[in-house]
Amino acid sequence: MKKQLNSLQLYRGIASILVVLHHANIILDRELKQDGLFNVFHFGWMGVDFFFVLSGFIIFYIHQADLSQSSQFKSFVRKRCLRVYPFYWILLAVKILGSLAIERDGSFDGVNLWQFIQVVLLVPQAGTNLTPFIGVAWTLTYEIFFYAIFSLLILCKPQIYLLPLAVWIVGIVLNLVNVLPIGGSVLLEFIFNTHNLEFVFGCLAAYIVSTHRYEYKKMWIYLALAMLVGAIINTGYRQFDVAGLSPVIAYGIPCTILIVGSVQVENQTVLKLPSSIIYLGNASYSIYLTHGLFMNTIAKVYLKISEKLAPALLDSQIVMPLVATAIVGMSIALGCIIHDRVEKPLLKILNNKPATAV
Repeated sequence: MKKQLNSLQLYRGIASILVVLHHANIILDRELKQDGLFNVFHFGWMGVDFFFVLSGFIIFYIHQADLSQSSQFKSFVRKRCLRVYPFYWILLAVKILGSLAIERDGSFDGVNLWQFIQVVLLVPQAGTNLTPFIGVAWTLTYEIFFYAIFSLLILCKPQIYLLPLAVWIVGIVLNLVNVLPIGGSVLLEFIFNTHNLEFVFGCLAAYIVSTHRYEYKKMWIYLALAMLVGAIINTGYRQFDVAGLSPVIAYGIPCTILIVGSVQVENQTVLKLPSSIIYLGNASYSIYLTHGLFMNTIAKVYLKISEKLAPALLDSQIVMPLVATAIVGMSIALGCIIHDRVEKPLLKILNNKPATAV
């Protein structure tokens, strides 16, 4: 089995760009009072569903031999924590200091110490407005939770974890069909949130790829792409479901099939992709965490400059799409710079070896 799968790097890059474009619709509409992208990419939140499935796949694909090997517990936890927390903390500190020193808009009014600790540790919280922090970090809370579950599978024997694991998965499915009596509990809603099922899908995909070989592997890819196109067509503007269907089903299942088909093909065929595509996948974490900050800042700077020098540009139906495209491009480029200048060197220092995208 290959550790570096170029097809997954391609999809990782695409997913991060989709999330950027989705947020561009929201941020530019809010800051510039005009949607320069014409709401074309309102479905871009599907990138999060793909990230969750991909994360489950990668963790199981690489660490399946570590299951029930308690000696690997410390190493796994250390690697996962170093991959997520230090870079996130740096960006969080920059965001907080910038908000306090520059914007001074009262964003942190009402945020108490305990809520701040929850944000720092990426644990689920109730009633905390993540906007003054890093809004997309809500997805990292699910990543950390999945890592915690998987670390327990490494620490414990199957006879200990199989029943609780099965109960957890059944609980998620029951919550998916709205029959689980959660009763408004924030903790239970988080534990049995349907997004967690996408990590399970990813693990299942890794198991299938590791244990089975199929004919017509490309048909899996074509089927998945057709399902994704159908889901995109049926995704309503500003709606986070697909014609009433949970994104876990509408996007999670096709993404799972796409990964299975792609990895099956790549395990038997050398997939050559431009280095720029691989790089974009490597930089996806930096792009994902920083794009909102950059887009907000660039849009506000453009707004102030335009108001003083050329107010007519703010209402131009011709100029605004070009401005929106430029802001998105600059945000992605700056995310790549952060990847090169901050994330990669940081990982190299922490791991005392060249950084990887895993």
